[in-house]
Amino acid sequence: MQNLQFKPFAKEYLIAGLREKFPQYKIQTGMGTLQVRTSGFTITGNVAIKCKPEQGKITTSTNLDMAFVYLFFMLPLGIYILAKQARTKQFESEVVAGLKQLLEPLD
Repeated sequence: MQNLQFKPFAKEYLIAGLREKFPQYKIQTGMGTLQVRTSGFTITGNVAIKCKPEQGKITTSTNLDMAFVYLFFMLPLGIYILAKQARTKQFESEVVAGLKQLLEPLD
C-alpha cells in the first residue's frame, strides 16, 4: 500500500493518462473503483487505486496487502500470493512511477 499526494486533478484526466501510459494493461473503472490489471483475472496482477481528486490524494493497494487474510482463510491461495510477492510489488511500483509521471507530486 502506498499513499501519494499530488496537486488537485480531474479523475477523467487520470483515467485517460493511465490508459495512454499503460496500453498493455486493462484499466477498469467500474462501481467507483479504479484498477490497473494485467490481462485476464489474476490475483497478483491487480493494483487498486483509491483517489480523492479534489484533494490530490491517491492510495494504491494490492492483494498482497491482505495476504494474511488469504493465508488464514484460504491456505493454498495465501501461499500462492506470498510466493508471487516480488512480482506484485514490482507491478505496483510500475503503476506508482506512471502516476508520478502523469501527475505533479507534492514533495
